[in-house]
Amino acid sequence: MAFVLPASTRIIGAESFSSLSMAPRYDKVTKRWSPMSSEEEESAGYSPVGSLIRFGPVPFIRRLTDPDGYNQGVLKMMANESFASRDEAQGNMDAYICNPNDWTLQKLEEKRTGVKYDYAKANMSAGDLALTAAW
Repeated sequence: MAFVLPASTRIIGAESFSSLSMAPRYDKVTKRWSPMSSEEEESAGYSPVGSLIRFGPVPFIRRLTDPDGYNQGVLKMMANESFASRDEAQGNMDAYICNPNDWTLQKLEEKRTGVKYDYAKANMSAGDLALTAAW
């Protein structure tokens, strides 16, 4: 299941695709999102283990049990938000799956302050990785 913020809460002026014409497209007949470039394909993002390291077991299990739904959600986020990469969209999807309320609050703070949190690199520093391994 994917989530897209209402238009009134979308971040304006954040990093954007170099070409919005290349954003994933929605096919009304098949009711599916399709990548329009190789950078949008599932193989361009990080693996389920990346989800486990960044946001724990909840998004990891979701990716293993419903990979198509997860991929459709990422493509929908890429089409409706101004993400610079698939990794960024996956990071946001993982954060949303892990805790939708905190993700929404963070997006509202980003809009208010203009400071963008990089979910694609969340918990990826050497110290964070050591703590994750110890856990």
